[in-house]
Amino acid sequence: MYETNREAVNALGLLTDEATWKDTIMEIINHTNDRRQLRETYASMLVFSDLEDQSEIWEEIKDYFYSDYLNMANLTDYNDEIYLDALDDIQQHVLNCGGGSITQYGLPASRGGVRPSNLIRREKAYNKQKLKESVEEKVKLLNDKQRQVYDTVMYRVENSHRYRNNGVFVNAAGGTGKSFVLNLLIDTVRSQGKVALAVASSGIAATVLSGGRTAHNMFKIPLMEYDETRACSINKNTELARLLQQTQLIVWDEVVMANKNMLTAVDITLRDIMDNDDFMGGKVFVCAGDFRQILPVIRYGGKTEELAYCIKSSYMWDGLTKLELTENVRLKKDDVKNNKFAKQLLSLGTRDAGELFFEKGFGVRANSREELVFKVYDDLKANHLNLSYFEKRSIVSPTNDDVGCVNQLIYDLNEEKEVVYYSVDTPSDPEPDVQASVFNSMCSPSVPLHDLRLKIGCIVMVMRNICPPRICNGTRLMITNLKKHVVVGNILGGTYRGEQVLIPRVVLEAQDTPVPFKRKQFPIKLSYVMTINKSQGQTFDRCGLLLDSVQCFAHGQLYVACSRVTNWDALVYYTGWRKVGNDVRRRPAVNVVYKELFEAHVGEEDEEGPTEEALVAASLIPEEADESERTNNIPEDIHKISEDDWVKMIMPDWYGEDDVKEVSSNKKGASEDLLSKIKKMIEEHMTNMTDESSDDDDEKGEQIPKEKAGT
Repeated sequence: MYETNREAVNALGLLTDEATWKDTIMEIINHTNDRRQLRETYASMLVFSDLEDQSEIWEEIKDYFYSDYLNMANLTDYNDEIYLDALDDIQQHVLNCGGGSITQYGLPASRGGVRPSNLIRREKAYNKQKLKESVEEKVKLLNDKQRQVYDTVMYRVENSHRYRNNGVFVNAAGGTGKSFVLNLLIDTVRSQGKVALAVASSGIAATVLSGGRTAHNMFKIPLMEYDETRACSINKNTELARLLQQTQLIVWDEVVMANKNMLTAVDITLRDIMDNDDFMGGKVFVCAGDFRQILPVIRYGGKTEELAYCIKSSYMWDGLTKLELTENVRLKKDDVKNNKFAKQLLSLGTRDAGELFFEKGFGVRANSREELVFKVYDDLKANHLNLSYFEKRSIVSPTNDDVGCVNQLIYDLNEEKEVVYYSVDTPSDPEPDVQASVFNSMCSPSVPLHDLRLKIGCIVMVMRNICPPRICNGTRLMITNLKKHVVVGNILGGTYRGEQVLIPRVVLEAQDTPVPFKRKQFPIKLSYVMTINKSQGQTFDRCGLLLDSVQCFAHGQLYVACSRVTNWDALVYYTGWRKVGNDVRRRPAVNVVYKELFEAHVGEEDEEGPTEEALVAASLIPEEADESERTNNIPEDIHKISEDDWVKMIMPDWYGEDDVKEVSSNKKGASEDLLSKIKKMIEEHMTNMTDESSDDDDEKGEQIPKEKAGT
């Protein structure tokens, strides 16, 4: 019990002030002696900061940040070089998290371009001799198709100047060794002392690649509306731009689920950075995926929109060299049952859409949610702190609602002591007079819960790129310690498996709620269960498929869910029950497949390349501009839209001719005919409004003012 509200809030660690920041830093220092981890966590706190000026705090705590540099240099006293080493490292972590210069947070400036950046050093810091030995052994294991992919790409890397388009698409179904080949390509390039960048469309898929990161994080791809085309937020004089200039190979996994405009943004940016109008600025660009899997997710969109924004509808598709992996390397020739599984799985991804029943013996049936949980997470109590146990187990479902329900069911089986962390919620716009309790009750897939309940040993997923490439959006952790200001966990799977990470509270914004608001909370959520879309790119030893309340509703979802395992015995499914006449029978699963996707082209294609306006927009950005200036200088309307769409976009907001002319003057391609058309439609619309209002005068007891009706 506390005497005042402020004391109680402070005890919960919810105050947004300097004291809380210092307490958080001291908590990290008391937990770990790893100063690199301290700088990394501090950088993520800066980027997702709720304090505008950190200068006073920095002066008090800065001595804690560079002791490891003193030890490495065999020094006992502070000097300017050691101090700048720490600032350089913090600056690089801030950039990795998507932030800008540390000076905007009140910290002193780092060296900048005086020394090679940490980003470039890290991408060249691999043990070349060890990688060479590994590559020599792994190359011997390649089958014919895999060898074809490997040889083709490596020839392009060594002779990239001979081609105007060094793009390669690898079509690979599950089990054909796609990740093995991609990692081998990456390791080969790095073993030669060259730079290879590994990215994926989702966080979980990125963890499978060596040094992988999400494409958004690596290329600073801006958040775009689906019909936009914009350049990435990378200036020519930045460290990231210099890294891209030195890059020989870019690998992008799970590209099928990426919006084509993301790829266009990267293409535009690389052409600009390299001063080279070849595809991707002349870089060797390898993308991989499987068209049986999930397509780009388009908010409120359907089949037409998903097909329109997939890579096959892009101008770049025809120019890519197409290669394919077909042999399932997970199966033995004499394994009749699992060979049949592989064939059925491929058929599942291409067959006609509709209802289907899994044959008896192929997959393990469950009769309830509880039975599904216990068959996937058998012997849970004995393994609740076993990292390897959870690493290769999961349950998948189409919707976040079902994911949340079953996550809670499994979480409740953990008998460790529970700690509850409450969030601080504030409106994004200070104008609306909304009580905090209203925001507290709101849930959104983009932000964690207001009352986040955690136990030692529970499995969670990170919801933001906190410290990439180690901690990306989608990284799974096992919680090992719950402190007042920091949550501690170990990474499940991937390159950084088992490494300890520290997660601080950060400020996140929810835009998909009735009133947008900001939530300060630990950016994690329970992850015993995940959505099918999130699971893409992961392979499990045992996977549950929950389809009792909502069936698969998008192309490839059922195929993706079933292909998370390597044999039917590893798949446990529950589809629920339905009443047929007087009987209760098992519900069939629903399979959604867009057959058009397997044709050479899908719908209407883009132009032959990025529009001239897009390329000009990228090249006009001054090199000395900072990140915010770059974004603002790129026109939002460089894509082309129809006149009808134009009218639909502006009709709800504009009431007069002056407004039309003002906005139209800022739109590229606006014509006098179009202005006349808009003006005429507005006049007709307002005339109808005036007529309708006159008819309703008796009922409403009011009339539209003449001056408004006239406009």
